[in-house]
Amino acid sequence: MGRRQRRPAAAELGVRRLLTDPATVLMANNRRSGGAGWRTAVAIAALGALAAGWAGALIAPAVAIGYGVLSCIAFMLYRHDKNAARAGMMRTRERTLHLIDLLGGWPGGLLAQDRLRHKTRKTTFQLVFWATVAINCALLGWLLTAGRPT
Repeated sequence: MGRRQRRPAAAELGVRRLLTDPATVLMANNRRSGGAGWRTAVAIAALGALAAGWAGALIAPAVAIGYGVLSCIAFMLYRHDKNAARAGMMRTRERTLHLIDLLGGWPGGLLAQDRLRHKTRKTTFQLVFWATVAINCALLGWLLTAGRPT
């Protein structure tokens, strides 16, 4: 006769039910009950600064709109990559994510990292991501000051 497995204790069954209950899983996956993470705050502050710069005529409308559009595209690319990772399908290349971030979509990428909990633990990705943010901000700063009298 085959080996019998030990019957789980009542406490073990409770933990198993707790871990597989859809409401508990949703809360664990969401991990936030009402608060946004620091990445969301930084992304909103950046987009707000761009909007204020546009309103104050410091930034051309095309630049501010471009950041908004690229941020939406970045968010969708991160979401697609997260869904593909879960489904075991073809992923979005990291260099594509970094390129869209470098071009100005980094606020959307940062928002997606926070809200989707995607690419936040991979150190090499984060190092390159923050380098693209720094380069993009430096280029935007240069663009805003180029041609202005000193």
